[in-house]
Amino acid sequence: MSGKDNKRTPEKRPYLGIYFRCCHIYSRIYKDREGSAYVGYCPKCMRRVRVKIGEGGTSERFFIAQ
Repeated sequence: MSGKDNKRTPEKRPYLGIYFRCCHIYSRIYKDREGSAYVGYCPKCMRRVRVKIGEGGTSERFFIAQ
């Protein structure tokens, strides 16, 4: 068997792109386990951001966190 046969294809996790205005940093936040929101933190100051998923929402993938 070659090494290629044993490799796993990484699972693509849904994410949103967030610009954290607090620290002028771009990062990604990922869908929570329940699939009800995208949750993450500013990588510098650890400010939390949560974006709910629901009907009547938006198809946008990039946001600015105030």
